[in-house]
Amino acid sequence: MPDLLDRIRHEISTRLAELRPLVDEHARLDAAMHALGEAQEHAAVATGASSPRQPKAGAQKTSAVKPRKRAPKGANREAALRAARERPGATAAELAAVSKVDRNTLNVLLARLVKVGELQKRTLPTGRAGYAVGDATPAEPTAADEPVAASGSADLT
Repeated sequence: MPDLLDRIRHEISTRLAELRPLVDEHARLDAAMHALGEAQEHAAVATGASSPRQPKAGAQKTSAVKPRKRAPKGANREAALRAARERPGATAAELAAVSKVDRNTLNVLLARLVKVGELQKRTLPTGRAGYAVGDATPAEPTAADEPVAASGSADLT
């Protein structure tokens, strides 16, 4: 039995020695990634861009990384609608920059707002999608919206 335990201890010790450089490299890369994330965060604040993604829940956290605070309920919606009112026809990227809402969060929010009719999605001349504040109920067509006859003859009497 002592031989078995000695063999297991030796195998574990050997494997730990093999993995130690990888663990050290992981720690260095993780620290570098966090340092870059903080640098991006500072640059984003200076330029007004949205903040970078946070590490996944299972990722190792260090004391240098502060979790991003959640916006109060409805704040992202109001910020997106305000930005769309200020800049009708703006793209999702432009709305994200103006509203300071994370791009992924904003994309989901825009789809929901279009679905309920608070925003309208329009194809811009560039082929990209633009967003503008829309009516909750579709407007009825008026006489001005009726197409004019192609012949050009109109009764003006």
